[in-house]
Amino acid sequence: MRPEPFKKRLAAGSQVGTFVKIDSPEVIELLGLAGFDFIVIDMEHTTLDFAQVERMVRVADLHGMNSIVRVPDASRMSILRAMDLGSAGVQVPQVYSADEVRDIVDKAKYPPQGSRGLTYAHRAAGFGHTPLNYTADQNEATTVVVHVETENAYVQLRELCAVKGLDVVFIGPLDLSVCLGITGTDYIQGELAAPVRSILDTCRTAGKMAGIAVANAAQYKFALEQRIPYIVWASDVAIFKQALDGMMQTKHKVELEYTEEN
Repeated sequence: MRPEPFKKRLAAGSQVGTFVKIDSPEVIELLGLAGFDFIVIDMEHTTLDFAQVERMVRVADLHGMNSIVRVPDASRMSILRAMDLGSAGVQVPQVYSADEVRDIVDKAKYPPQGSRGLTYAHRAAGFGHTPLNYTADQNEATTVVVHVETENAYVQLRELCAVKGLDVVFIGPLDLSVCLGITGTDYIQGELAAPVRSILDTCRTAGKMAGIAVANAAQYKFALEQRIPYIVWASDVAIFKQALDGMMQTKHKVELEYTEEN
């Protein structure tokens, strides 16, 4: 069974996901059992291919989680394959202009809203067991997410937000801070706070949903206070690293206590 349409979930309130970089059904099952709402399968910073991604989306579906694919680039083939394999949408990094966003929407949507190539012999269309009104339903359900992590995108944000078919403006704190020449990624009290709040204000004015990466409780609370619907908390790699670091700290503490006692 496919999970409930992602846009419907976003409209109902904040959804919490995580970046998935590891090709492992067990990892995705653990995320689903832990209670995550969605996953963002990361093809930008990994060597994942589309065959792997399709399997990952299947596992997420079985656990009621939506899947967004962060594609490696904004090419027609990358966006087409990410959509055909049955994901809820695409997340495109390194966006620079409104024209680029219009092109992304065009590639992600079927005619008359776009120019996505049509076949029914893929997972999104049920391999030929195609629902009635498939193309219209796909156009309505497809979630288009773009990153605001370049100076150009930040400066032209109003123009980006005016693009019809763009759903979520995602704030990438690390890349954004580097591009703006800001030290650190603290967007609550640091130098990045003003640009991030400016992005959120622009999204609200334009009626676009915002998304943001969070790494701790304070940032998650900020996201909830700002009513950000699309929240991506760390990644499977970061979660695993944090658990391992905590385990090693406990190990060293126990060893020290044991040594002192003996």
